[in-house]
Amino acid sequence: MRLNSGENYTIRQLLCGDNDKIMIPDLQRDYCWGNPENNLVRGFVEGLLSLDKSQRITMGLIYGYYNAYTPEHLQLCDGQQRLTTIFLIMGVLNRKLGFSAYACMLMSSFELEEDDQEPYLQYAIRESSLYFLSDLTVNYFLKDGIDSSEAIDRQPWFLNEYRLDPTVCSMLSAIKTIEELLNDVSQEDLLALGDFIANKLEFLFYDMGTRENGEETFVIINTTGEPLSATQNLKPLVIDQNLAVVPDVAQRWEEMETWFWTHRNQIDTEYPHTAEEGMNCFLNLVRLLHCKSEEQSYETIEDNGRFPYKEISFRELYEVFLVYRNLYEMDFSERMDMPVRYPSKQSFFQQERIYAILPTMQYCLRFREAEDEDVKRIYHLFSNMARYRDTNRYKDNRTGSLYSPSFRAVQMIKDMPTKDYLSLASILDDRIDIKEEPEKMRFIESYQNLPEIRRQVELLFAKAENHTVLNGQIAVLVGWAESDMNRFRGYYQRFEALWNVEDLQGMDLLRRALLTRGMSGYPYSVTPNFVNFGNKNTWQAIVKNNSDDIRSFLEDSHSLQEMIDEFRDTKNKWYAFIKDGSKMQFSEYKNSYVYGDVVIDMKKERTSSDYMIVHRNTVFSKNLLSSHCGRWAWPWANEDCLWYDSNIYNLTLDLFFFPDGYRIVVWEGKLPHLKAFSGYRQLGCLGLEQEISGDWNGRWATPVISDGEEAMKIYMRIAEFVDNYDTKEQYQDI
Repeated sequence: MRLNSGENYTIRQLLCGDNDKIMIPDLQRDYCWGNPENNLVRGFVEGLLSLDKSQRITMGLIYGYYNAYTPEHLQLCDGQQRLTTIFLIMGVLNRKLGFSAYACMLMSSFELEEDDQEPYLQYAIRESSLYFLSDLTVNYFLKDGIDSSEAIDRQPWFLNEYRLDPTVCSMLSAIKTIEELLNDVSQEDLLALGDFIANKLEFLFYDMGTRENGEETFVIINTTGEPLSATQNLKPLVIDQNLAVVPDVAQRWEEMETWFWTHRNQIDTEYPHTAEEGMNCFLNLVRLLHCKSEEQSYETIEDNGRFPYKEISFRELYEVFLVYRNLYEMDFSERMDMPVRYPSKQSFFQQERIYAILPTMQYCLRFREAEDEDVKRIYHLFSNMARYRDTNRYKDNRTGSLYSPSFRAVQMIKDMPTKDYLSLASILDDRIDIKEEPEKMRFIESYQNLPEIRRQVELLFAKAENHTVLNGQIAVLVGWAESDMNRFRGYYQRFEALWNVEDLQGMDLLRRALLTRGMSGYPYSVTPNFVNFGNKNTWQAIVKNNSDDIRSFLEDSHSLQEMIDEFRDTKNKWYAFIKDGSKMQFSEYKNSYVYGDVVIDMKKERTSSDYMIVHRNTVFSKNLLSSHCGRWAWPWANEDCLWYDSNIYNLTLDLFFFPDGYRIVVWEGKLPHLKAFSGYRQLGCLGLEQEISGDWNGRWATPVISDGEEAMKIYMRIAEFVDNYDTKEQYQDI
């Protein structure tokens, strides 16, 4: 039976007829799925076992051709590994089910009884492969006498040359794996599996026409070392669709695939990289470029569905490829931009990369006369915006509208008045709420007629944008410079020297110096009572929100240490932080809680970690009562009060912070699940007085203590009194 191109065929239809054969021609590679180091048979069989046996399954395409010499033999170009594995599975099933259930799918009765005993699958890659498969089918799959595949290589018909044949070795390993997986399967389930494979497993056949076309496809297949994938399956569809208008479409497609193979990722990973990955990423970009609406772009960004080859002509596809190839080979490092490289382990670019690459491709397609410098400017513009803008697609939950920033970026290119990227300034002003780029463009525009100086400004801007703290946003510095390149350079050089994030001690010195300036927006308020002294998440906002003060700070000729040494305001709540570097160093994330003049300096982000409480330049450690053997719960401060709760008694020790000093209050009732403190009535011996009215009624309190260190000493004495009360017969005044 001669197969018709474009039709589906079951395995039973492929393996049938008196003289029909599926030939693995000499242009093919060895059977390799059974190789122990890369055994793909196990996963294949396990997948078949797990499938719903009641449903038809299409396993993809097989490629082949017929020649004039053996018109009844299909010369297979792709599908070799899958069909060989299926043939071996049917052979093993036939053995397990009594040697007759699927014999007619392994070899015709005519071949077995009257001819040369050739199986339906023929390996013509070498004689030893061809003869072995025939011997295997007749002596192992079709008749009894050999216990298991372990004994095959000890049979008299097993030739020594078989041992050196990689296809034979792989087949033996595959049979062993198949038998191992089917050993515990019931006869009923084995029969169900065989019937499913024979009658419901289908392949779509594509006729390559001639050996020449088959060899061309074979070269592409074996470039990757894998069966044809969805992208490679696209080739014949594109060829058929475009051959009439592009006679050399096949050669150009091969040119593309060869280029993607040459430029594949070759880093060490868990799996081998192929031309497929880069081709997939590229095809997805082409699809995005041809989206007609924002909604379509939203759906396409991470969609690996079938490429719309009928809507996008090969000429358009190839034209975009030439642009993409040029961008891929272009050096963008002068402006600190990433090269155009597809990601590993993904078949599409990340959205921030799409936001930069897609409008640049559109620019190249629209302005064909543009020079490399023009292209690099456009690519840098969108690459830089991707640093600080949200470039991910999103859905408005209120209206249900879909948004795709990359689609909007492409539309801006389509609306550009001229090829000079500066002409985008007014468009960006209208369409993007961040005015960062237009501000820079207006600065550069003043040098538009001085090409070399303009380029110097652009490179200087690119260097500043690459700063970790500025992260692409330098409009504040640009505004300070007032269209003067040298002034901008001066501001940036000073900024770069001070905000050296690699120098941890230097950054703490910077934070302390900034505290001396009395800026309303520093430290940065994360919430009303939670502040940050500057980290990777807040520096940008600190610079923007305190623009005039930061400018003045940069213009100050004093060193950071001089600013700190000359600070004299002892009543400033940050005085202790400014003068003592250990307090700033203590906080790893540079966070503090602030309640008036009370500052709680956080070691990490959570209160479960260490912290210190600073008030009027006195430090109250979290570990104030740490020597009391766990008798007191860790303290906390809230607005004007620090407290410890007893772990033994229903007792709380408060330390209140007032403008004129401190008061310690001891009270019971907060912890009713604990026992009462029997010495509560004797607290007066420590100099405390019991309140008889107001909010503190019944509580014991000290008079106002002006000195913080003295307040801490009394606080610890009270805790010691409580700890030791039950062990003393009499307690003398302290």
